[in-house]
Amino acid sequence: MAGRYPFPASPNGWFGVSASDDLAAGDVRAIHYLGRDLVLFRGEDGSARVFDAHCPHLGANLGVGGRVCGDGIACPFHGWRFDGTGSLVEVPGLDRPPRAGATAWDVCERNGRIFVWHHADTAPPSFDVIDYRPDESEWTGWRSNTYEVRVHVQDLTENIIDRSHFSTVHDMMPPEGQQFEVRFSGASMIVDQRLSVTAVSEVGFEVDTTTTTCGPGIVAVEVSQDPIDMLTYITQTPINDELTEVTLCFSMKRLEDEAATESISELNDRVTNLQFTQDVPIWENKVYRERPIVTKIDGPVAQYRRWFRQFYSNGAERVGT
Repeated sequence: MAGRYPFPASPNGWFGVSASDDLAAGDVRAIHYLGRDLVLFRGEDGSARVFDAHCPHLGANLGVGGRVCGDGIACPFHGWRFDGTGSLVEVPGLDRPPRAGATAWDVCERNGRIFVWHHADTAPPSFDVIDYRPDESEWTGWRSNTYEVRVHVQDLTENIIDRSHFSTVHDMMPPEGQQFEVRFSGASMIVDQRLSVTAVSEVGFEVDTTTTTCGPGIVAVEVSQDPIDMLTYITQTPINDELTEVTLCFSMKRLEDEAATESISELNDRVTNLQFTQDVPIWENKVYRERPIVTKIDGPVAQYRRWFRQFYSNGAERVGT
């Protein structure tokens, strides 16, 4: 995103690369995220793994024709075989393979998604992916929608605290009881707020939400209003210097009335995706102001940007206050 933002396109953190259900044992996929060609595969042991895509031998892409062998993968070009850690363990025709390997990425599989850890200085993970839906059998399956947007992930999560755009851009109006609290804790930002959604009702349907980020790449929006518990789970992964892949996943705790569960799920999915797409043309055409004019009706922009700075190596962001 050279020219648009004064910081790297890919911050440090966990980033989603696939839905778990889309990768069966033995599957191999070529993927491109974080400005890198990668190979994603699930070993015979059931674990998902991500390596740099190109074989250290003569550069073949392991994701195009590579095959799973045990917990590792074999190159489609000359059959070099790498184990689950990326170490070269076999070269056909040689008694002893040279010391070489494919670069393996840290992987976490949680909440129905597969995540990789990215760090500009190759430091190990410094925080975990927060777990949701501990008893999955009580929840509906994920409804998922994916978009490619010309925006930086920092701009995406800054939108969470931008209260003043809710009425201008989205189908919302100020609720009767004002509630807006932002807390920063380690790699998480937690926002408790009350929203009045007019897309559901002309007079506004009020909901209390808790939005929790997990680093720069994961956002969870929880709505709990007895007897309804809903979760919108968002992964936002840089593809390259211009585009970010955003996946919106929705699940809710099953009600005794299956028809009501289906109706509420469909409505929330429709409204959530509508509100997201309302932001897209603004994100794709705006510029980043390092020193914005912030008023009392805006959220804590300067505090948010100071908090986000931890996800860049060497203080890459020049924060305006």
